[in-house]
Amino acid sequence: MSSDEDCRIVSNEPSYSAAVSGKNKISSHQVPKFTCPMCPQVCEELCIIEAHIENEHLNGLEEQISEDNSKPFNSAVHACPLCSKTFKDTLSLEFHFRAQHDVLQNEESTSKAQTLILSCPVCLSEFCSEEPLAQHVNLHFSTDISNDVDEELARKLEQEERCLMQNKERDDFKRLQSMHGFDQGRNLNRQCDANLFRSVKKGNMSAVDYHEKRIMLKMSEKIGLDDGSSATLDITNHIRKLTVAQSTHMCSAVDHYAASFGDSGWGCGYRNLQMLLSALLRNPQYADRLLNLYPSTSSTSDSSIKVPSISRLQSAIEEAWKMGFDEQGCEQLGGKLSGTCKWIGATEIATLLASCRIRYRLIDFHRPTSADGKLHPTLFDWVKNYFEETSEFKPPLYFQHQGHSRTIIGIEERAQGNARLLILDPSHKSDQMRLLTNKSGSAQNNPAIAKKILVPMAALKAKQYQIVCADGGFVVDEHEYSQSRVIRSTRIP
Repeated sequence: MSSDEDCRIVSNEPSYSAAVSGKNKISSHQVPKFTCPMCPQVCEELCIIEAHIENEHLNGLEEQISEDNSKPFNSAVHACPLCSKTFKDTLSLEFHFRAQHDVLQNEESTSKAQTLILSCPVCLSEFCSEEPLAQHVNLHFSTDISNDVDEELARKLEQEERCLMQNKERDDFKRLQSMHGFDQGRNLNRQCDANLFRSVKKGNMSAVDYHEKRIMLKMSEKIGLDDGSSATLDITNHIRKLTVAQSTHMCSAVDHYAASFGDSGWGCGYRNLQMLLSALLRNPQYADRLLNLYPSTSSTSDSSIKVPSISRLQSAIEEAWKMGFDEQGCEQLGGKLSGTCKWIGATEIATLLASCRIRYRLIDFHRPTSADGKLHPTLFDWVKNYFEETSEFKPPLYFQHQGHSRTIIGIEERAQGNARLLILDPSHKSDQMRLLTNKSGSAQNNPAIAKKILVPMAALKAKQYQIVCADGGFVVDEHEYSQSRVIRSTRIP
């Protein structure tokens, strides 16, 4: 149906009987009928009934009026033909009849007023005249109204975006709180207890195991040595089986330390430091420099390598700060790590090494160096040169990027110049890593583990990386030792 048809108004003429009964509206398909008020005559057209009344009833009344006008005043009484009222003169009778009984004229005007109902084509609202209807219809298509709707929609979208931003900022703030240890009440022991209890509740651990692990943790923290429950010892030779390239360069023997119940989510820096120390402690010269990390009751002379616990490493870094090492980093972390879940990074690793008189190199690969600005070929070249250099002892590399750290233990050179880094990650579960120590610990039998350890260049998506290297020998001169209190880095390129 067109818009013209939507807006068409049909005016209906009511019958006299409808007017008397109060039912004034007649549907468009009915034929209106008009009844003479003075006799039973019925006609279908208004003009016919008007002619009938004029000829049959009013002509006699007009003659009577003219005769009465010629008579003396008040000489006769004039009665209304439709009611019992009487009048002294014909003029008063005529006024009465036109006012009270001229129903055809009143009925026609009333019918037109009542049947003129206009409907809005948009919302079907009804109006009695065209002017308010036109104003109403214009509101539906008004530019101002559209602008108001657009502004309201824009406000809602802005409010939703603001809420999303606030939620993101809240999550980032909580992450930063956790990183810097300002989420009060949370530490290694509390988190361990909570996670152990959660494992028991889920049915993943028995109550006996729960109490045993708690006792082991408390003993480990008391003596300052890691309990070794998350360690996979001497993993280097087993990882070599995963490589398929003929040219693979790797570091000296190293142990893998996985995140445990107490440090998951924040302890990657400490676990990678333990991996680095597990290699350094196998070298007698480095082990001598690291004796101050151990309590007097412990010894590193036995065949097994025991690394300091996380709590002991926290206190060791605090001791280095008190000696004046890395004052800026000390200030940023509030001078306190013990009893917190604060994250540590490359500068804290360098601080601990410097305090033990071990020379280090802190290399800052501050931007991608590929032509498309996405990859780090310069980093790969540096790592390749490091592992290719002939040396009796080759420590692993502490590998840091925003929010996480890992340990590089080698590089695999493949055909067509493609290379993959061999990386240990604290997030690799100890159960998975120990599968590599089995006789079937090959890449074919452990494809999931091999994919995690063998990392191509395209997988390094961070903008900036830092490497801490501990192959520079030892600090003997006191002036050099004093200078090493300021942590320095080398930017490449």
